[in-house]
Amino acid sequence: MIITALLALVAMTGKAQKSVVWEKPSAFMGRFNSEFVITKVEMKQTETVLHVDANYNPGSWIRFAKESFLQTPDGKKYVITGGEATTEKEFDLVPDSLFWMPQSGKASLALHFKPVPLDTKELDFSEGDFEGSFQFWNICDSKTKKKQELPADWQNVTYAKDETLPAAKINKGVATIKVKMLGYKPGMKLEFYVGGFKPLGSRERVDKFYTFANDGTLKVEMPLWLTREVAVGVQGMAFSKIVIAPGQETSILMKVSTDNRPFIAFKGYLAKTNMDLVDADNTFEPYSMDEENFLKVRKCKTKEERLQCLTDIFNQRVAAFKKTKYTTAAKDLLCMAAEENYINWSRQFAVNYCQHRLDEDGTVYMTSMDFQENYQKNKDLLPLSEEERAYTWKYLNEPGSPCSRVFWDTTLSAYDKQLVKQPNYNLDLQLVPTLLENDDEQFVNRVLQTMKHEDCKAVILEYQAEQQRIAQQLTSQESVFFQKYDDVAPENILQTILDKYKGKTVVIDIWATWCGPCRAGHQAMKPMKEEMKGKNIQFVYITSPTSPLNTWQEMIKDIDGDHYYLTKEQYSYVLNKYESEGIPTYAIYDKNGNQTFKTIGFPGLEPIKTEIEKAML
Repeated sequence: MIITALLALVAMTGKAQKSVVWEKPSAFMGRFNSEFVITKVEMKQTETVLHVDANYNPGSWIRFAKESFLQTPDGKKYVITGGEATTEKEFDLVPDSLFWMPQSGKASLALHFKPVPLDTKELDFSEGDFEGSFQFWNICDSKTKKKQELPADWQNVTYAKDETLPAAKINKGVATIKVKMLGYKPGMKLEFYVGGFKPLGSRERVDKFYTFANDGTLKVEMPLWLTREVAVGVQGMAFSKIVIAPGQETSILMKVSTDNRPFIAFKGYLAKTNMDLVDADNTFEPYSMDEENFLKVRKCKTKEERLQCLTDIFNQRVAAFKKTKYTTAAKDLLCMAAEENYINWSRQFAVNYCQHRLDEDGTVYMTSMDFQENYQKNKDLLPLSEEERAYTWKYLNEPGSPCSRVFWDTTLSAYDKQLVKQPNYNLDLQLVPTLLENDDEQFVNRVLQTMKHEDCKAVILEYQAEQQRIAQQLTSQESVFFQKYDDVAPENILQTILDKYKGKTVVIDIWATWCGPCRAGHQAMKPMKEEMKGKNIQFVYITSPTSPLNTWQEMIKDIDGDHYYLTKEQYSYVLNKYESEGIPTYAIYDKNGNQTFKTIGFPGLEPIKTEIEKAML
């Protein structure tokens, strides 16, 4: 009888192990988190099946490479064998073939692989090590997912009871950010973002990505003049605002996560405040109130109702922030964000309102489609007189407050300036970015004479000295034309440039350092330019003062050709000559100086190569 019971138990165990199913498993898909969801994993003795829901643009295609595989923690790989549907709701898919998304933009798929061991606790999926490949990481049963153990130096982290923001004071130095990412694997190739601001002393906005080391760590050193609120985060996980400062270190512990809560803990400068700001992003979404504004004001019938509605939303936000146990610094920052949103909507109502639409399912989305037409219809929904537009900031933004608005790239209005009856440090500080953006050297020097605080003046003077140093370096480079043609009339500058290359085919590329499509075009054309080396062709690159000089100097080192840094007036004339309102703009001339081609936007490598070859005939 005992033997019979044991045999029955063995039989039951064997039956149970014929398959293992993970319903709604946990998985990290990086930049594809919103487009793909693994709904189920079936591990059988004969195969392993990943059930995937795709949410992609209707009519677009997706493709899973025939080299796709699953990988277990021991490093073994299990290759894809097919994509046959297993239910009526799923679509058939052939590996390495294009799968066209239906008009619904939704498709359920089944990816079949060689069988992984039934006792597997975690899987990774990869199409292979190539650019743009799908990679799903840390796939596991959400019911049995183990909590990650904290590193020894992150256990028992304690926070200050309260923290306050520093006074606005120039204190040049380097802000250090250290990050540790739990659950990181080298193949993830995650990047940590730091940006969303323009440092004092620079004309260039910071938007940078930093690659994690194989052990999931990284270190960022950011030169700063004063304390800043900056955005940080990882694509596919979450972003948040934190505060960093020159001469201070901020340490961040994160985890690979799909729950939009990757931040675990902070240490160092204003650690409690930074943790509070992360929590506020999850609780209040304080930096993105546009959807709430739109949904409520669209129901209002009069100007008075709309303004009152926006005011009520602002006051309710502030009241909610003040009830929290956040630090004084965090509450101040959140109140400021709410106030800036209120000012933006109430003073630029039609612009904000017309960027939003309501989908059939009640979802709010942003679009620029038919913006001008909608703006004309709605421009008078919230008209304000000059007196009504005048506003005295309440939360840390008034000119006499300890924290300057320059931390957050906002601008003092003329009304604000009238409130200050004596020289104010924050007003001098506010002048710094304004003067850096001004190309009229005489004007800048006149304003410098009126500034009362030497450390604010020093930022301008140091910037000017750096620009002069770069200019001297550039003048010695044969293929670089900086300030050499400043005295040429705008209407003559294009012909002056073309005359230098008589008898050659000329390709003109009008661009800027901050233009992503421009930079992408440079990279795409590199192989073609290499092929054409030694031929009778000249590549000419034209930019303007909107490109920061130091950035331009660095970038052109990697762009083979002649480079022109025109005046604002010359640059505008050239664009008008080509009837262009955008960049990149390309123009091609044959050896006789006749224009044979022009396009706005990069048309692709093959079309532009074809046009160049035509001009060379």
